[in-house]
Amino acid sequence: MDRQRLLLLSLLLSTSSAFLSKSRTSPRNIGYPLFLSDDLSFADLGLSPEVLSCVASQSDWRTPTEPQILAIPKLLEVGTSSEHVIMVEAPTGSGKTATYALPLLESFQRGSQDGRIAALILCPTRELAAQIGSVIKNLANNVASKKQMRKTVMVLHGGIPLQPQIQSLADCARNEETIDFLVATPGRLVDVLTYYQKGAGDSSARDAAFERRVLDALDQQGKQDVTLSKDQLEMLGLNDFQEDDGRAALVNLLSDLKLLVLDEADRLLSRQFEPEFRAVLDLLPKSIPMWMFSATFPKFLEPRMNHIVSEIGAKHVLKIKCSNVDRLPHEQEVSSSLKRKLERSSTSAETETMQKTGSASTISLRAIRLDKKDRTQALLSLLEDHPEWDRVLVFVATRYASEHVSRKLRRGGLFSSELHGKLDQQARERRLNDLKKGKIRVLLATDVASRGLDVSGLPVIFNYDLPRSTADFVHRVGRTGRAGKTGTAVSFVTASSEEHMELIEKRHLNQHIERETLPRFQPDEEKWMVEVEGSRTGLPGVQHSEKGLAHDRMFGGIKGRRKSKKDKLREAAATKESKETKKGT
Repeated sequence: MDRQRLLLLSLLLSTSSAFLSKSRTSPRNIGYPLFLSDDLSFADLGLSPEVLSCVASQSDWRTPTEPQILAIPKLLEVGTSSEHVIMVEAPTGSGKTATYALPLLESFQRGSQDGRIAALILCPTRELAAQIGSVIKNLANNVASKKQMRKTVMVLHGGIPLQPQIQSLADCARNEETIDFLVATPGRLVDVLTYYQKGAGDSSARDAAFERRVLDALDQQGKQDVTLSKDQLEMLGLNDFQEDDGRAALVNLLSDLKLLVLDEADRLLSRQFEPEFRAVLDLLPKSIPMWMFSATFPKFLEPRMNHIVSEIGAKHVLKIKCSNVDRLPHEQEVSSSLKRKLERSSTSAETETMQKTGSASTISLRAIRLDKKDRTQALLSLLEDHPEWDRVLVFVATRYASEHVSRKLRRGGLFSSELHGKLDQQARERRLNDLKKGKIRVLLATDVASRGLDVSGLPVIFNYDLPRSTADFVHRVGRTGRAGKTGTAVSFVTASSEEHMELIEKRHLNQHIERETLPRFQPDEEKWMVEVEGSRTGLPGVQHSEKGLAHDRMFGGIKGRRKSKKDKLREAAATKESKETKKGT
């Protein structure tokens, strides 16, 4: 049976290659669909028995997902070749972490890593970094290696003290130890690696190193008295101490990096992370292979990705795209300005595209039409009507909303808590674990929880507020229905957010979700239609962006309509002056 599967896989790949030669659209751009049998196991993907042992240790990993079937053989083939950039776009919950972790473990099995850090995995949030680190540690500990080589996994992220992380990396640098996997958020990584270079660690590094050397010397001498004279210092070689405890070498720790992996690449390449990501690139070798993974790769990021591809000297770009048959992505519209950017940023690298349409999504999408003021009571009503929703993740727009709605749910008799960026890391992890273990039923979260988090068997998520970014809708919804399990995503749609919901449907769902109403919370139809049409209509004398009025409202108001800070100050001053004038008369 295994031989038949291997023959089938080789036949399909050779058929795809033949199709590839016929469908070349330009000297630099190649595109072809790939059709694979669903009757494949992890053993058919080219993984060694040692790595397959760690797959067998995962009870819920029965068969590979579509992205894994498509990407793992290619990642094994390319390995750490610096000429390749691989981009994998796949639905949330389809096992993207394992898709790159297994080939990395395989490459480390095949040969020793002489670099101090073998693979750097960047991700945008603390929670995702901790989760990726946990998954990779679990897999690495279950690899049946003949050499019994221990795979070193280190995680760096904010929310916890900086100094212990600096010291751990400094020890590795001083002892020239290899770190197989370094999982990090960009900001904390830059802080750790450049700490000494910025001058913040000069004295503390030398003091720590000096203390260690003195204690080591005393242990060797067998001395009980900790008082040392100048002559004794000279005798112990401590009178001319220059060592920095390995911290000065941190800035060069990535100079021998073998591979860079971007998890949630679209977020890392956004303007929000541009300074930190640029600082990381400056610390890397000039030529390095890069693997990118995300559920979405918006068209507007393409110029930036092309620039990075050219900067790292890649000659080949492989794009692997997987999508559900009922959620085929909409062809994104390209504005004239974006067209010019794409033309200017075009790369000389040969681009190849592999596409696969998988089975229908296991996530049921619902959209409920209601007035803004009724959302909290509607949420309570739905949770009362569905006791099977034992764990619920509710996305809101702001920290205030998470705390406000959570208080109301607790008054309604539900165990709830909130998760937002103002919490320290321990509080975040504790509240997330409370949801996973069922200690609380509802977790109110901002978009800090929208990407990468894996809550096994989460039955439902709510969009109490629609996300500002349409792409974040895909990531939010992907917190349920993971690993082939069923799930439900409920979105509250108000009159002011109706147009934004339509934009989400157009860009990412390629389908219209029928609007429902709840018997107790039916909106006034006439008022609803007036508000919806009002949100679609531009205002005379107001400057709108090319993305329309709804987009402008979602991203902080409309120039010419919302009062500026100066306008508010002027009004306050005028009101105060008017009151004083009235008192004087």
